Amino acid sequence: MFDRLRFHVRSHACFAVLAAILTTMWLASAAGASPGQRDHSRHAYPRHGGPRVGHQAPGHRNPPHGQKQPGHGGPPPGQKGPGHGFPQASYLALGDSLAFGYSQAKFEKLFPNENPAEYDTGYVDDFARLLKLGNPKLQVINDGCPGETTESFIKGPCEYQLAYPLHHPYVGGPTSSQLSDALAYLQANPNTNPITLDIGANDALGVIEHTCEKKVECVIKEAPALFAHIAANLGLILGDLRGADPHATIIVLGLYNPFGEKLAGGDALTAQLNEVMSKVAEAVGARFADPLPVFNPPGKLEEPTICLFLRAPNRMSFGVVGGR
Repeated sequence: MFDRLRFHVRSHACFAVLAAILTTMWLASAAGASPGQRDHSRHAYPRHGGPRVGHQAPGHRNPPHGQKQPGHGGPPPGQKGPGHGFPQASYLALGDSLAFGYSQAKFEKLFPNENPAEYDTGYVDDFARLLKLGNPKLQVINDGCPGETTESFIKGPCEYQLAYPLHHPYVGGPTSSQLSDALAYLQANPNTNPITLDIGANDALGVIEHTCEKKVECVIKEAPALFAHIAANLGLILGDLRGADPHATIIVLGLYNPFGEKLAGGDALTAQLNEVMSKVAEAVGARFADPLPVFNPPGKLEEPTICLFLRAPNRMSFGVVGGR
């Protein structure tokens, strides 16, 4: 049996707006020095190489010296790609159902024969189309997995992958972690830029909907521990990604509040969490894209905006289409 994971139905407008927010960050990095090109000597990760010294992501095994990680394309560092004077450029997208481009309607239409190629209207797809205007041959690697939490991102497995295929199957198999796959890919593909990451929403939803059953007093009480948990895991993830790719532009996508005014104080708590995540991103020279002001404008505009971007919240249970 699979644990119930939470998703919110999203319109293409939601993904398009997220892509626009990422585009703003990308253009800002192009206008000046990318955070990934700063002097990182003050941070607790190496300027070159893979994960921090002494740390290895669970499920990740370094290949023997001189060998390439199996299952990942691209020439080893120092070798030229075919027909090019440099290794093939790629965009690595990491995260949960947002990165995957999940849609409840598509899931129900395809069930039980889920085809990841059908999920082609997510923010990763929109953002990639923009990037390809500058480089039509850009390779897009989407590691996103619906239901992913910061914990499962690091340790694995992402439960969705145990039942259904992903855009980019992980090199270590379905029980391995997204982080281990990302590090293996970056090791084999040194010309990866940018890297985008959305994570933490399912951590928050687990507390709000399961632990607290949407009771505001409980959510406020649990918030400090939740924020600390997300910050610690996000710091580990970003530290390892930056160690594996010291110069890439890394963009962390923050959270919006899918409940709107139905969760009193939810906007303020989301803003606090985004501030925490922003500081973690800044510590490793990553950029932070905040969707909250766009998805949750103050006053009477919030409810219609949430309805436009997300539609009615819904949930599904693995194995039962439309499960509640």
